[in-house]
Amino acid sequence: MSTTTPLLPHIQMMSRRDCCLCDDAGAVITAAAEQGWCTWESINVEQDKGLLLRYGMDVPVLVSEGEVLFKHRVTAEQLESALLEIADRGREAA
Repeated sequence: MSTTTPLLPHIQMMSRRDCCLCDDAGAVITAAAEQGWCTWESINVEQDKGLLLRYGMDVPVLVSEGEVLFKHRVTAEQLESALLEIADRGREAA
């Protein structure tokens, strides 16, 4: 009998340099990742012309599995709720 560890939801945060809202969202995601709720990466939209055209100054944007979860602001409670929903969908698909 083999057991598999469920994959953690992965969050991509579209961000820019010198963005205080990005810093705030990053702190919330970091705390969630440290608690084992998710993995994440920050993507600087200024480094990709397509992303810059798509998001511009409209950051941060939190994306998981191609779905926009949040724009501009997110609380720990909101993120936890979204991550639980993603985990539930993963369990249903398995």
